[in-house]
Amino acid sequence: MIKIIKNIFIDNKIIALTFILSIACYVAYVLFRGFGWDGDSFISASQFQKLIGSDLYGTIDNAAYPKLLSVLLFGIVYQLSGGFYLLTIIAILLNALMITTLVSWVNQEKGIWLIALFGLLINIPWTKIVVNCDNPAFSIPFIIFGLYYVSKDKFILGTIFFTISNLFRPGAEFVLIFIFIIQLFNKNFKNVLILGIGLAVSIIHTYWGHLIIYPSKELLWNLLGYTQITNISITKYKYSPIALIPYISSIIKQSLSKYSILFIIPFIAGVIKLLRKQNSVKLLFFSPLESLIMPLGLFAYGLYNIKAYQHMGYTIVLPVIAAFSINRSFLEKIGFKTKMIFTSAILISVVLFSVFTGNLKRGDYEAHVDGTGKIGWTNFPRLKNEVMLIFPSEKLNILTAHQYLTFVILDIGKFANNIDVVRNKTEIDYSITAKYDLIVLPKAWELDSNRMSDLGYVKKININKSFIYYISKSTQL
Repeated sequence: MIKIIKNIFIDNKIIALTFILSIACYVAYVLFRGFGWDGDSFISASQFQKLIGSDLYGTIDNAAYPKLLSVLLFGIVYQLSGGFYLLTIIAILLNALMITTLVSWVNQEKGIWLIALFGLLINIPWTKIVVNCDNPAFSIPFIIFGLYYVSKDKFILGTIFFTISNLFRPGAEFVLIFIFIIQLFNKNFKNVLILGIGLAVSIIHTYWGHLIIYPSKELLWNLLGYTQITNISITKYKYSPIALIPYISSIIKQSLSKYSILFIIPFIAGVIKLLRKQNSVKLLFFSPLESLIMPLGLFAYGLYNIKAYQHMGYTIVLPVIAAFSINRSFLEKIGFKTKMIFTSAILISVVLFSVFTGNLKRGDYEAHVDGTGKIGWTNFPRLKNEVMLIFPSEKLNILTAHQYLTFVILDIGKFANNIDVVRNKTEIDYSITAKYDLIVLPKAWELDSNRMSDLGYVKKININKSFIYYISKSTQL
């Protein structure tokens, strides 16, 4: 192992520099901005409780299409650590390895690796996805790994990586399909069989993956209907070729962002040069195909979830291909120390630019450790401990406010037999509250104390007074 590490990181200075600078860039982003996690991370982690607890199968939640590896990884990390700090570290290391793979690949194929490194590290929108632990931060690196190993004719390993990508987030099956067709056309039937197995697993996961958490696709669509499926989107886009228009529009928007527009012309020049000769980096053209899952969802179901920030594959490919736009002979005359100083200066400038121009802002669908964000951080460690003491062997019937649903499932879900949800205080029916063992509500919704006492509940308020909970007297020890 020590010899392998020495060969990869010590003897190859470019790889070592790339890996270290990539981690430094991500860490600097976190230090300046603070920790924040994407809402789907929380939903996937809560779905883990539903996966291991059959009593909660089909229970209403905030809805995200189940992705098996996301559910397992996010859920296990949360249950082991009570948060997502470890998940952030994993995402940073994984994407630093992706950048290192891309830069090393460029260098092997005689491109200007400094251009690729610079372009990948100034992509702040992608950096935000990584430190937020959003699903693409786990799926896209494995597509890159898969393409790299396919370029080395290691189809078994490449197919495994494509399949892992799909299990983190559907989409890699489109990459698999195109490579499958190429191998079929070339009559490489062994590779066709290998790719076919990975493709079958991916398609099964994409089409039937909802069964991991939901008993029917209709239930999932109903839950997604609050935000992503509307009568307008169904009427306008379902079974219509114009479903491609929002997708193409989002690609153009990505390409014209201040982080990508620098590489448009060099990218075109790089494409022209690469098409004229044999170069395995051309396989990266397949990478963005994973995002075709979005217009397909819009076409098949009216599922309108096409947003530019959700598919960043194009912005990753741009600087890598741009690295082949000019001859690198002049670069060979520059010493390694000069390259390192130059690269470090660029990175410092990028970080400072991001800090002072407000580009390290928190996203709209994040939760933060200080409780801010559209999805506020509201975990229930004290309540969880109390539930464990009061209900050591019982399965609870729980009533909670919609804004607490994800966190109730995360922290108390394994103790639940059923979880019902209300969106506001007026939906609470006192006549049926007696059937609940635990009621968790915002402090502002405080119920009539005398009435709740008559119904057999003890009211408790958490330390920071942000929420209240009522425990049935009849179930207390």
